[in-house]
Amino acid sequence: MFSKTLFFFLLSVSIPVIAADKPFPIRGVLPWHNFLCGPTSWNEADYRAYLDRLQQLDINYIAFHCYTGGQERYSPYVEPMIRIAYRDVLPETGFDTSLSNRWGYRPLPLDQFPFGSSAQLQTPPGANAFGADCAVLSRNNAERYDQAQALMRRVMEMAHERGMQFAMGFEFGIHPPELASIVPPDSRIPGAGLPDPTHPSSIEILHATIDDLLRAYPDIDWIWLWLHEHTMHVPTAQLSGAFKQVYENEKYLFVQDGNEEAVFSGVWALAYIRKAHAYLKLRAPRVQLAISGWGGGDQLMPVLKGLDKALPQEIVFTCLNPNQGWEAQPDFLAQIQKHRRVWAIPWLEGDRDLWHLQPRVTLIHDQVRRAAQQNLDGVLAIHWRTDETRLNLEAFAHYASHPADTLSVDGLYARDALIQYGEAAAAELAPILAQWDRAPIWPAPYSPEYWPYDPSWGRMPAEVRQKYEEMAARCERLAAAAPDPEHKANLLWLADQHRFALLLDEVGRAMQPAYDLKQRWYSGAWQNGLSAEEVEKAHEQLNSAPVQALIACCGRLVRSRGGMGVLSSVNQRVWLQYRELQEFLRSAKGME
Repeated sequence: MFSKTLFFFLLSVSIPVIAADKPFPIRGVLPWHNFLCGPTSWNEADYRAYLDRLQQLDINYIAFHCYTGGQERYSPYVEPMIRIAYRDVLPETGFDTSLSNRWGYRPLPLDQFPFGSSAQLQTPPGANAFGADCAVLSRNNAERYDQAQALMRRVMEMAHERGMQFAMGFEFGIHPPELASIVPPDSRIPGAGLPDPTHPSSIEILHATIDDLLRAYPDIDWIWLWLHEHTMHVPTAQLSGAFKQVYENEKYLFVQDGNEEAVFSGVWALAYIRKAHAYLKLRAPRVQLAISGWGGGDQLMPVLKGLDKALPQEIVFTCLNPNQGWEAQPDFLAQIQKHRRVWAIPWLEGDRDLWHLQPRVTLIHDQVRRAAQQNLDGVLAIHWRTDETRLNLEAFAHYASHPADTLSVDGLYARDALIQYGEAAAAELAPILAQWDRAPIWPAPYSPEYWPYDPSWGRMPAEVRQKYEEMAARCERLAAAAPDPEHKANLLWLADQHRFALLLDEVGRAMQPAYDLKQRWYSGAWQNGLSAEEVEKAHEQLNSAPVQALIACCGRLVRSRGGMGVLSSVNQRVWLQYRELQEFLRSAKGME
């Protein structure tokens, strides 16, 4: 039976009967490969459990994005879901593992994980790295492609068995780095450095990419073409030949906002999308085509209006919501929706906060309802982790199926807390959790996963520390009194989420003096030496860092492959930074 406190709380938030409103035709997810806390480290069993849960939530669409190279850290990053072979060259590929050095990860073999933490990472016999089995067991480059594509083909089959459409996408005009040496020199646009979409070589590579998708995934439902992740800032292009003619003919489509960079990127994208659409119609007319990209800056949003004027209406438009999901999809999508299908992509979490809880039920509620008001045809949710985003996903699925339902954020938290924590704990926790969701108490970024760790990560103001300490103690007290083992475990997990954040703050504060000293040394302090006093003080503070407690707490949070990926990440970043600073200070004692 409900307690009176919980009963009146539920009345105050008015949990209604599910409204009989119209669901979005497309209710999808976009689990994102790259970080170890996401599908990069998943095996078939993890996908099966994930797809089972999606089926329960009435999700009917799943899409994936595949990196095939790019700029900066993306340059040598070729994921193996798509095999772009060209002129007898098969680019190097592989899902990242704990031995990779991308996205701020530092390589760490399993036998060097400290404090026995590798015991919590499920790895196959003989492996010395954490990651997907297909990544850590493949013996060569060809096997990395074969095993990864076999896994994703099985994911496609399992999705179809559960009534879900399956999509795979890539960033057009972004080639694996090995291809740069074997394409004709005139296939790149001088100044811009990008492939010329009208050049035979560029078109051949585009066709090879589509051919591999159709070969690897013969029952694929959709192919997505992504405008690449970097903003389209390029030097002034020196146009000539066929592309110059295309540019002169089509630039009028993209001048409405006075953005010169959007003119180039719009025409360049339009040429590629047209080529891909025509080839797909020839090779596999049943496979549907969507375009997508990032919603911020000079990325996809500024060119969508022009693309809409020029592309066939059967091509679906999608775009990630701006600012890692903190901003909603723009108004003008409603105008495009009047004559073409348009899907919004809210974020269940942002990739600068992947060591922390990210309550986003309010954002999801508002953005999905906004999509309904815009009459959009679908909504998809991007994410990496599964446990920490569980309620965000459930809220997304609920509102995607019932966009007119009056279930409030408070009501959703009340209902969920009752299931997760039991009656007594729900009455106490639900109002706090809902309030923290509506008004986040801690400004981002918490843990910008795409950069290497430094001690600024996770720093808390004093008032936030107090609230986190109170929440952790509250959850522990409620867990001690909880009669149900599952409720107790969930409460302790929630307590440890807050304990981890507190410990990360402590570790960063203790590491900061040594980190700053090292930065000073390499900025020129070596010329005058370092004082024995400041070295000793920095060493004393570094030794006080509760690194072992941090890693142990992170280990207690492991409930899935995603949790293992976070544990691996913390070891690869915090532990290796701590070890590096210890080594620096030992050597610094000779620099005094």
